[in-house]
Amino acid sequence: MSEFRARLAAALAAVERGWPVIPLRPWGKVPAVKDWDRRATLDPDRVRAWWGHKPYNVGISCRAAGLLVVDLDQGVPHGRDVLAELARRHGADDPRDTYTVATPGGGEHRYFRAPDVPPPNTVGRLGRHVDTRSAGGYVAAQGSIRRTTSGPRLYKVVRDVPVAPAPDWLVAALRPPEPEQRAAPADPPAPRRVRAYREAVVGGEVDRVRSARPGTRAHVLFTAACRLGELVGAGWLDDRAAAEVLLDAAARHVGVDGWTEREALHHIANGLATGKRRPRVIPERRSPSDATRAVPPVPHQVRRE
Repeated sequence: MSEFRARLAAALAAVERGWPVIPLRPWGKVPAVKDWDRRATLDPDRVRAWWGHKPYNVGISCRAAGLLVVDLDQGVPHGRDVLAELARRHGADDPRDTYTVATPGGGEHRYFRAPDVPPPNTVGRLGRHVDTRSAGGYVAAQGSIRRTTSGPRLYKVVRDVPVAPAPDWLVAALRPPEPEQRAAPADPPAPRRVRAYREAVVGGEVDRVRSARPGTRAHVLFTAACRLGELVGAGWLDDRAAAEVLLDAAARHVGVDGWTEREALHHIANGLATGKRRPRVIPERRSPSDATRAVPPVPHQVRRE
């Protein structure tokens, strides 16, 4: 069977299970289409059109499929052992009895039915070598192929049983911690025109960060922090409030394509520090374009994703 036919068959097999699919780059794990979560499809004709074009790998949109996938990586200890020990601590059996796919790197993906409110993607929250994908995440499906040092390796089913519901203890462990009960930092007193300007700038930058695409997130977050840092430097915005609103906006990206909270904090800190060195002068009267002025990029401050 040709590469095209084999991966088309894998995509159609996922669709038959009710799992919307997206094309991933051939031999890779990166989506080959923009807005992949919105474009994930169960339409066989759309699938044939995509996989008739290139031998794409097959991705499954976890949100659209109603899945919570636990990614157990090879390492010391292996993610399998970490999850088994975590289950034991919760007085439960190792959750092995569910549909499972072996990954080319020696790990495995265990598929579970997601709860009504799916948890966020996580990286290492449950322990070393244990990641999860759910709302906003995707996984490479069985039949996808990666190149490794030992040659091409398949994602292949190793436990072909029905997808089990996610254990309650696992869902609870993935639930985001309750926010600290502390007073939100107050914005510094300001005239009405400055308050309106501040609200427009903060709202616009938060929207930009939330909608940033993989590959642009570091730059978008850094430049957003620069803009808010300019307001902080001028005394019109609280430093901690600026950091918290940006971190909250970036939280939706954590666990997607390797993005971490630590990386978000790095770019926020650098951007705020840069912006504070050039305090914003707010004009008496401004045109609408003033509130959307782009921050000049500072490439050496931003690490590539």
